[in-house]
Amino acid sequence: MNKWLTIGISIVVATFIGANAVLIYSDKSQISRTFYVSDYERANENTYATEIEKESIVIPANEISVAIDVEAVNDVIVAEGDSVEEGSDLATLKTNSAEDQRMLWETEQQAYMQEQSELNEIISDLESDRYGADPSSSSNGQATGGTADEIVDVNVQVDVNVSQDGNFAQGIAEAKQKLAEVDRKLQIVDAQLAQDSGELSLLSPISGTVSTIEERNGKYFIHLFANEKSVITYVKESEWHDIEEGQSVKNYSTHRDGVVEGSILSKVQVPANASKWLTAYEQFASKTDEPLYEVQIQLAEPLEVLPFAANLNSVITTNQAENAVQVNSKWLLNRSENAAEVYTLSSEGRIVRTPVTVPFDLKQHAIISEGISNGNIVLNDDQKTDNAEVFLPFPVDLPTWNSIKSVSWKDYVKYLTYK
Repeated sequence: MNKWLTIGISIVVATFIGANAVLIYSDKSQISRTFYVSDYERANENTYATEIEKESIVIPANEISVAIDVEAVNDVIVAEGDSVEEGSDLATLKTNSAEDQRMLWETEQQAYMQEQSELNEIISDLESDRYGADPSSSSNGQATGGTADEIVDVNVQVDVNVSQDGNFAQGIAEAKQKLAEVDRKLQIVDAQLAQDSGELSLLSPISGTVSTIEERNGKYFIHLFANEKSVITYVKESEWHDIEEGQSVKNYSTHRDGVVEGSILSKVQVPANASKWLTAYEQFASKTDEPLYEVQIQLAEPLEVLPFAANLNSVITTNQAENAVQVNSKWLLNRSENAAEVYTLSSEGRIVRTPVTVPFDLKQHAIISEGISNGNIVLNDDQKTDNAEVFLPFPVDLPTWNSIKSVSWKDYVKYLTYK
């Protein structure tokens, strides 16, 4: 046969084979074929979460300072660390100062009653017209009084904001919280005014513990910690962005059995200053040169067994997905924020490009909350043709060491020699 004819036939055959290979096996081929996929996962539903573990400390849920002129005081009858009940005596007053102090309390009483009235009016307006109220309701009240030698000016500011989206429930809740505080203050003032004029005492506004007693600028400042306790921690900016109000927090202590459930109450936008609580926190947490931001945790149950500034370990759940599945993050296709696609295997054994929702990632895995169900087969991200058939490797189930040891050598001989 002519040499050139042989070469020509070889070129034609090779071209034909190569063209068919390109048409069948190229990534853009639309010709139906079966794909062999050795890298795949079977989805298993579970609950997945991202968490931030922090050192935290116990603090009073409320701190109150009571001030009174040194000259008006006959005797301070409490000491630092003393436990006090609401309405119990903190200090006795001199008889010649009693009238001036009574007039001051009467002025405070008038101011609190005005604030109480304005808050009740705001709550009434919000409840009666949730859809037509102005985005904010604000009111100011002022009451004055005093002796001929002294003018006492008590300013009352009532400011309740309602967001533009009509979240009136939030505004009502805020107003009711402020009203409860005013009611408590008014109750204490009423109790102080109800005393015998000749034997006035400075009364405690809360049940709690005397933290410090200071004398400054001609006044005694008695600082009180409420009996109710809360928890605070401090976070770096990178953690601050992941924390939101209402997130679940689990709190653990070596001096208390079990877990104390809680939630994020608030996070502060301003870096924390050097306070007694930050100083206490830094004794347990690793030192850092970054600014720290305070995060307060609201507890679902009391912590009577722990003293103030006691150390806790708090685990903050920043993201959680129930009945979700995890797949290799690299297998996601066309990911955009929380949306993506993955190759899955249909019940007929064909490739399906499935849209999924990805709320967050956990290490090397993407957590999928929607689009994949328990038991679905997820394929790797190698380019595939939609609706093409898939061939998977036969699963291999290797025996465990315990199952091997449970069979004696005599059994092995019997099985090997059996005909």
